[in-house]
Amino acid sequence: PMAKAIATVSKSISSAVSSVLSMSISTSGETTLMNEVLATRAHESADIQFRPILQVIKDVYNLALPKADTTANGLIGEVDSSKKKTALVIFDGALSTHASLLHKISCEMSCKCAGIANIHATTLSIFKLLSSYSWESIGVLSVAALAANFGELWLVAQLYTTNQLAKAVSFLKQLPSGLTDQANHAKYEVLTTLIFTIISVVEYIILFKELRTQHITLEVPALTEALSKVPNAIYWTVRTAVACGIMISSLVGSTPDQQIPSATEASEISVVTNKIKDILSYLKNSYKLCVHYIDEYKKEMESYDKLVQIIESSLDQLTILSTLINFSKDTVALLCDGTTKKKVQIDDLKGKNIFFLVSDLDIQKEELEILCDIYEKENTADSSYEIVWFPIIDVSITWDAARLKQYEQLRLKMKWLSIENPLSIKAPVIRYVKEKWHFAKKTILTVLDTKGKVVEHNALHKVQVAGSFQTVFTVDRDLWLEKTWNLQWLVRGIFDEITEWTREKKYVCLYGGEDIRWIKEFIAYTKKTATSAGVAIELVYMGTSTAAEHVDQIIKILPKDQTHTIKNRKSMWLFWTRLESMLRVKVHSGKTVKEDKLMREVLMTLTYDGSGQGWAIIGGGLETDTLVKAKGDLILECFAKFEQWKEKGSQKGMFLQAINEWLSKAHSEKKHCNKLTFPMIDGHVLDIVECPDCGQPMEKYVMYKCCVTK
Repeated sequence: PMAKAIATVSKSISSAVSSVLSMSISTSGETTLMNEVLATRAHESADIQFRPILQVIKDVYNLALPKADTTANGLIGEVDSSKKKTALVIFDGALSTHASLLHKISCEMSCKCAGIANIHATTLSIFKLLSSYSWESIGVLSVAALAANFGELWLVAQLYTTNQLAKAVSFLKQLPSGLTDQANHAKYEVLTTLIFTIISVVEYIILFKELRTQHITLEVPALTEALSKVPNAIYWTVRTAVACGIMISSLVGSTPDQQIPSATEASEISVVTNKIKDILSYLKNSYKLCVHYIDEYKKEMESYDKLVQIIESSLDQLTILSTLINFSKDTVALLCDGTTKKKVQIDDLKGKNIFFLVSDLDIQKEELEILCDIYEKENTADSSYEIVWFPIIDVSITWDAARLKQYEQLRLKMKWLSIENPLSIKAPVIRYVKEKWHFAKKTILTVLDTKGKVVEHNALHKVQVAGSFQTVFTVDRDLWLEKTWNLQWLVRGIFDEITEWTREKKYVCLYGGEDIRWIKEFIAYTKKTATSAGVAIELVYMGTSTAAEHVDQIIKILPKDQTHTIKNRKSMWLFWTRLESMLRVKVHSGKTVKEDKLMREVLMTLTYDGSGQGWAIIGGGLETDTLVKAKGDLILECFAKFEQWKEKGSQKGMFLQAINEWLSKAHSEKKHCNKLTFPMIDGHVLDIVECPDCGQPMEKYVMYKCCVTK
């Protein structure tokens, strides 16, 4: 029987040829095919009305094959007759535009299918015809053209026994007398399976397009990946449609023996069958992932809205704290006291101001040590505040034993309260902290009052500058903003010896940089100049705001009998961080560089550090209200040319004034190029920054930086 012959030939050919053919059109070979397809594309991609046309296509197959399982591959089955009529009306309106094109595609499928070797060429011809259409439109129109050919064949077959015209046409085309006879069963089973598969593929691709339109602002990973596979899926859809066209056209004017597929035909059918099934399976799974992701996102949105409503409407402190710490309430949320190691209930926080220290697990070591020092210095049993570490865990990283160990080690260093189970902080809460408290990557210190309301989104910089948590709540909390810029203010709590030196009327020079050659020259010239001018001067190396490890190496080789160095990396970090924090606090207080002297001085110091060169600040002696500030090359030249200002510089109480006069003259004569690298402050850029050398407004540029230190 013919069915058995077809099955036998297909099986033998598949095992011998299919794997070779599959390999030939995969990987590099498939890349070549897709490059040829992409070369046919026009710049504009027109869309058609997918749904009504697709519904008519499904109607053709449902009516032609009423007993076929049209839902086997995920295809939506029949709809009621009223919807069919509506689809036909809509489709009829669009048909006038696409009828000629559908006819051309049908001709490509029926006229060029005689040789299976031409299947890729035929597929490319269809892509060229549809070069200005979107990928989805190409898929729909190709399947529609196949449906037209298939429908014509089955229309004649269904009317063959009752309509003389159909019988005459069947006779002229030499169609087989029974398309559904047992002899043709195997062939039609393969054909209908392929047809329903490519329709399902096209429908899933349309679903992806609709998902993207509906959720255009939402980044759905599975959807992004699936959309990137659409060109390949459409190519194999069209190629499969052409292969189906081969099977249909082989019925016209052929004898039963001629309907047995050749080895090449059987191999191609096997290849497209496997390929299109794999594609459909991938699209199905991707669609499920997309729907799940979107559903979870919607749930998260609902949870987030609920959380915001609770926090912003509630006047109960404990309700707000409980919502933040244990929003899902699926476990009992406990806090751990870092000093006593005892468990603490959320209720124990009632009536206290709360500092939420928000960070990830990469909180900077020096930052944590400074906060611990401040906390230990002023914390008492009757303190009006509590600090709670609020760790933000990256949910994309698996919470394994190593991450748990990292968390525990970090928590052991903290003297305040911490959340016992960081996973109790749920996604809506993390989003709230990021959006409402403006947490990104850097540590913040958000302050809630006794009613649970935010009074400071980030008090970290105030605490770092003032050296106290209590300052945030005191009446005179902003008075320190008006402090005078002097050496003692710069290094308070970092290098206290300076206070004693200034009492002794010694001059003090703070200097920094990482050019060891300049540093050695600077030390030598400074000591020589001081001796010649008859003044006593103490040097303190302050390092740089970056390159900490390099600075450690420099400190090791500095001559201990000629210069002092900052005590440790923590103190150095505090010096530079406090300057940056001061600038941030000034900006938040509404100060501008133009009107605020202290702000200008801080900026100038940061500018010197950002220049990549050495720098120096000199004060003290008998000139308590005078400071010298200069970049490394200029101050070095000044000391090297001491003879030019020796007369005035050697006079009592005139050392700094003489240096400033020389520097002022040098600034007007020399070219310079200063730069300041400073991060945006809560999305704001500093208004006007004056050049420390000439006083002109500095130009603004945008810089993107990524520094990996581990």
